[in-house]
Amino acid sequence: MIAYLGLALIVGIFSAIYRGFWYGTRTKIEMEDKKLEFLESKFEYLKDYKFDKETITSNSEISRILSLLNQNGFKKGTITGVDSSLPHNEKKPWKVYLTFKSGTWPFNDKEEQIEIFNMFDKELSSNKEFSNFIDIKSKNQILELL
Repeated sequence: MIAYLGLALIVGIFSAIYRGFWYGTRTKIEMEDKKLEFLESKFEYLKDYKFDKETITSNSEISRILSLLNQNGFKKGTITGVDSSLPHNEKKPWKVYLTFKSGTWPFNDKEEQIEIFNMFDKELSSNKEFSNFIDIKSKNQILELL
């Protein structure tokens, strides 16, 4: 029991050092909160989407994602969430991950994440969809103030 406690303490110390180093050396990116919100909202329509290996859709983006899931060995499941990761600096890409659940509880129930999209900060900042998203958000904030 004490060995497990010691191991947990060592892992906790190393993870705290890693997180401190990562956040301490990370470059703050302009409008990172809005970019995170944009990337997650761009794929939010996929949340609660059920798929299997025979799912056919006319939407090319959904077809690409289903193909990616099938290539990685996931034939059936439900998409439960959309997450995006904050890059360490401008030279690293923004990444969007889908969290999906497959299998049946309690036998082979598993929750996995897979990367479905990435884009560098320079491309994201100049993206037309992102600009429109910022404009809409700004207009909504002004209307809320009135």
